[in-house]
Amino acid sequence: MMPASGETEHMEIMSSDVDTGQTEIDLSSRDLQSLPEDILTSSSSVVKQLLLDYNNLNSLPEHFSKYFTSLELLSLTGNEITRLPVLSGCVRCLQELHLNENLITELCDSVCCLTNLQVLKVTGNDLKTLPDNIGELRNLRTLCLDDNKLESLPSTLGLLENLEILELEDNKVDHITDGIGQMKCLRILNLCSNKLKAIPETLGDLKNLEAVDLSGNFIKSLPSHFNSACKLKKFYADRNQLAEMPDWIADLYEAVELSLKDNKFHNEPFPERFGGNCQNLKLLDFGGNFMTKLPDSIGELVNLEKFYLGSVIDELERWAFQNGNWLSYLPNSIGNLVKLKEIHLNENLFQALPKEFGNLVCLEFLDLGQNLLSDLPESFGNLKSLKFCQLSKNKLQLLPSSFGNLTALEDLRLDNNLLAELPESFSGLVNLSSLDLFNNKLTEIPTALDSFRKLVRLDLNENKLPIPWQKVPSLRRTTMYAKRDPNLSNNWRGRPRQDLVVLTKEEVQANKMSEKVAEEESDEDDEEEEEEEKRTTYGFSHDLYRRAAELNLSSSFWRSHTGPNKREKYVHHHDQRGRHYSTDTSEKSASSESEEDADENYEPPLFFPKTRKRGNKEDTVPRAPEPTPADDTQVPTEPVEDWDAEIEELETENPYDDFNNIYQHPHPKTLAEAGYEVDEHLFLPYDIHTNPIVKFQVAFTTETGQFDDVDDD
Repeated sequence: MMPASGETEHMEIMSSDVDTGQTEIDLSSRDLQSLPEDILTSSSSVVKQLLLDYNNLNSLPEHFSKYFTSLELLSLTGNEITRLPVLSGCVRCLQELHLNENLITELCDSVCCLTNLQVLKVTGNDLKTLPDNIGELRNLRTLCLDDNKLESLPSTLGLLENLEILELEDNKVDHITDGIGQMKCLRILNLCSNKLKAIPETLGDLKNLEAVDLSGNFIKSLPSHFNSACKLKKFYADRNQLAEMPDWIADLYEAVELSLKDNKFHNEPFPERFGGNCQNLKLLDFGGNFMTKLPDSIGELVNLEKFYLGSVIDELERWAFQNGNWLSYLPNSIGNLVKLKEIHLNENLFQALPKEFGNLVCLEFLDLGQNLLSDLPESFGNLKSLKFCQLSKNKLQLLPSSFGNLTALEDLRLDNNLLAELPESFSGLVNLSSLDLFNNKLTEIPTALDSFRKLVRLDLNENKLPIPWQKVPSLRRTTMYAKRDPNLSNNWRGRPRQDLVVLTKEEVQANKMSEKVAEEESDEDDEEEEEEEKRTTYGFSHDLYRRAAELNLSSSFWRSHTGPNKREKYVHHHDQRGRHYSTDTSEKSASSESEEDADENYEPPLFFPKTRKRGNKEDTVPRAPEPTPADDTQVPTEPVEDWDAEIEELETENPYDDFNNIYQHPHPKTLAEAGYEVDEHLFLPYDIHTNPIVKFQVAFTTETGQFDDVDDD
């Protein structure tokens, strides 16, 4: 059978490469189905590196190693190989074997005979077991087995005394043998996303560890000693069941990243000497725990750049979730973190910030959403590097007069607060592109809006503005990039784009006049009277206001994914005072208004107990008793179908009825079942892993018309 023309071309290319006597052959991405044996018989004995990545190979010739006797590196990444041939001919020279992204279910015993092998990468296959004689690879320095189906590890793995990197992420390993303590050269250990319930104490005997990732397991305690603590640079143990912090955590003298988020740390888990000894830390993540206090020594982390104490779930619209900590105040020493650039304090119980908070002059990102803040210190205006400020869902009644000094601020979110007015200095925020004032108590349009020439997102809905809807600052569509030169051909692409800027006063006045003339000339007197009555009663037309909101939907801060289509007001859990959760917050009766006034002096408790996940019999949620029919009531023998009632019940059903007021982060397995992405790659030293995109990096969606200038050619 004659080979296809494309395959013949590949054969010619391979033959020319081999005939030239080159020591490296790269045949990656050639759509190869197989390697013809007649090509292997050329001067392949001089080849030292053979790259066959991203082809369609499902096997290698049976006598492959017979020809490439001098081969030092063999790379077969991204093929469809299910079984490796015997590699006995490569025993003497082969040092690196790359088998990533194939369909290999087991490693043949001949692989363990490659005594000079230093790098073995089998990431992304279907391995279920490892050969028992894998310990014979005494010169192995890198072993990558992540993203497989391994359930156990052989006891001989501990014989790899020269191993420096061990990657076992995303498997099903439930036990690590004590032999791991024999890997004296181990520097990088990745056991993330497995089923480990315990870590052997012998792991603490290793003295050269630099990076350890134990995230996404069921670990309840860490080794009592850790001889590598003084050399460790990165340590991750997120999404476990850790409740106590070992003493050696305060001996991380060289560590730059420490992450223990989504565990069960209570009260004040840090040793008092933690801050003084860990001054090289640049990232510290303790979000999603139960901490109530930070030590004063936290201010000694003078090199800290990122500090996470808030929620561990990126929720677009948080409602009944409380996934941060129980912190009610920050120590005054927090002001010593002068290099801090990013701090997450959302979903805690902060009622005030210390005045020293204003010393964080390098801070660029601040998230204080969903707390109990009623005011901010005057020193808050010293945060002149701040670009993103999240203050949503607090109880802020007034902003400090120095707030306008935040001239670098680009994104400000003040929704769901109690703001009745803004400070005069607010107009100094000239770089604002996003401003969210949804659900406050503003009684007049902020005059500062005239100063915000870069504003592209604005939400003033659900305030107490006693004016017609037309006077609410609207956004018109115009271009935000240079128009195409009209002298050029195809100048249709120079038409204005639909982006957002604030209407000028003249344009607003012109719109009012045109609307007034249209109303005077209208023949529908009854509709005019009804519209005027609505404006007199409510201050604006509900129908016109709704249509205007729909037109501005593309600029909204909020997107409805699984909930109601209308953005809802946020109600603090302690404000509900035991009342049942209600999704209908758009209407308020006179009695509810008086009840709100009566609660002005209400003092919330210091913290609220977090509950376990649904289904735990120890934390059952009390329910209202089922109504029983009266004696004279005739109970139907067969159920009566009422489809309209069922549909209405589905529309008004609260998805969190089975939860208490505050919900604590679920178990990783439950989190995955709920549809969240829990397979995070916190520490992965290879380029096959990508960095996650955090929520605030994707806040701005593609705008309508952005790609209208594409050629038709």
